Amino acid sequence: MSRRNTTRKENIKGVVVICVVLLVLCATLFVRYISLRDQYRTNAETIAVLEEEKKAEEERTTHLQQQELYQQTDEFIEETARKLLNLIRPGDTTIKPEEAE
Repeated sequence: MSRRNTTRKENIKGVVVICVVLLVLCATLFVRYISLRDQYRTNAETIAVLEEEKKAEEERTTHLQQQELYQQTDEFIEETARKLLNLIRPGDTTIKPEEAE
């Protein structure tokens, strides 16, 4: 009879050990799940910010391309010559203020 009781006790100990191991595994998986969920949220926020920055840079690139095209036109060249170099076209009338002496 002692042999039978020993076997039952060993079986109960084995079941308890298996339950403890399963609980440890479940706790480990739960902690890992929480960690991955937080990492996912952080990554999602980062992706959103980067997409906004990408959109802004694409708009900036488009603006710069349009500006580059404009700078290649005769209108821009004439405007720049008038403003920076004080050049005039033939037939333009210029008005000069009187200089105070």
